[in-house]
Amino acid sequence: MELCYMVSISVLQEILQSEAKPNTRYTLMASGETVTVVHFGPGGLISQFAFPIVHRISDVPEDEGTLMLLVATERSREEQSFWLPLENKLLHCCSLNTVA
Repeated sequence: MELCYMVSISVLQEILQSEAKPNTRYTLMASGETVTVVHFGPGGLISQFAFPIVHRISDVPEDEGTLMLLVATERSREEQSFWLPLENKLLHCCSLNTVA
């Protein structure tokens, strides 16, 4: 069984911006039923990953109300500079927000 995370676009954006280096940046693009994460470096595109949108909350701004399911794919696991820091931040957030 694999861990998966349901997060909003705004939460993922915050996490990715905290991981960006001075010469790299992340962009999120919502299109149809997926959100694509694009990682750019000084030479252009480094990598990109798509995650499915699983729920939309009406009457909430799109970046906060659009929830996606983050699951490590074989490709994202290979790109350890992307997945490992992301998973560590998500695990830390989950441990802070557990319900007793």
